[in-house]
Amino acid sequence: MDIKKAVGLRIKEFREAESLTQADLADLTGRSVDTISHLERGVSLPNFRTLELLGEKLDVPMRDFFPGSNKELKNPKRAALAAKLTQLGTSLSLRDLETAVELVKTLEKRAASGRK
Repeated sequence: MDIKKAVGLRIKEFREAESLTQADLADLTGRSVDTISHLERGVSLPNFRTLELLGEKLDVPMRDFFPGSNKELKNPKRAALAAKLTQLGTSLSLRDLETAVELVKTLEKRAASGRK
């Protein structure tokens, strides 16, 4: 998966998490529905101003629109799940987020021990 598709997938995940349609997001950002559609499908990459607007309207830091690893670029399902995990984390309390991090660390240790 290329960077345009990865960013587009994250835009879509964050938009859907806010229960917004493409038309809603277009209205909020002053962009056209076609533009939002093109971004989400990875046809085009947003410029920094558009990315900034998307972040403001979706309450997402700009960095969260980008994949966290090359693994995400190679696997669309992994990219979608990573975006979903990031989005879910934004709604958790600090205590619950700390618990979630510990759970993920436990899963990572289990995965690492299985690789040996």
